[in-house]
Amino acid sequence: MLNLMIVDDEPFMLKGLINIIEKGQTPCSEIVSAYDGFDALEKLENYRPDLLITDIQMPEMNGLELIRKVRERGLCNRFIILTGYDDPTYLHQAIRCQVIDYLLKPINKTELYDVMTNLSLELLGGDDNVSSQASSDWEDTVPGVDYDQMSKNVKKIIRHIETHYRENISLDQIAEHVYLHPNYISSLFRKETGLTLIHYLHLYRIKKAKVLMLGDSEDALHRISEQVGYESVRHFLSVFKKYCGVTPSEYRQHYKMH
Repeated sequence: MLNLMIVDDEPFMLKGLINIIEKGQTPCSEIVSAYDGFDALEKLENYRPDLLITDIQMPEMNGLELIRKVRERGLCNRFIILTGYDDPTYLHQAIRCQVIDYLLKPINKTELYDVMTNLSLELLGGDDNVSSQASSDWEDTVPGVDYDQMSKNVKKIIRHIETHYRENISLDQIAEHVYLHPNYISSLFRKETGLTLIHYLHLYRIKKAKVLMLGDSEDALHRISEQVGYESVRHFLSVFKKYCGVTPSEYRQHYKMH
């Protein structure tokens, strides 16, 4: 169960959010509310929530400043931004503050419930499999990416790509899987890996294609392209040449000769 603090300077919004959480049978054991950053800091002296949900635009101290102060003082380390501003600047600042998610008003109840349920399972130890995997477990992934330094959310994204790379993966599908806003995971993934999601997906598919091309079988390229997730062999040939500098046929011929 979660101990929760909600910070919003609009009483109607604050009351409505509490009502949504209580009626939604979310895993909350206690909810404490605060009307601004200073009110929150004062209440946090005697209350240690598992999660703090805050608006961004508030008088005197905005939500991002509040998160920094709370984190510096060790009062809470899990945060969700809930805001009416779909602003890239705020989004990037939220990523630097390592928030769990960046949700937009009006509130999407299902999205909020999913995030809270996921966090509750994590606190209960039900989602430790991703973070506890040994570094040797990442040997089948894209070279040059430091998996040990990644956040749990990015590791989950990568695991999803590895499992579904043969399918038509979309940003919205990945976002639904990890319970995060699509814009947020795009920025977070690029910040931690140095690659866009589509760039990483292409590199992983190419890695798998190379294994198939150099294996014992002599599968045709159209068959290999389908096996690694490309609907058209022409697209596969184009992507392979772009990232490898040679065509798949040239690559296969070169390595078969050595």
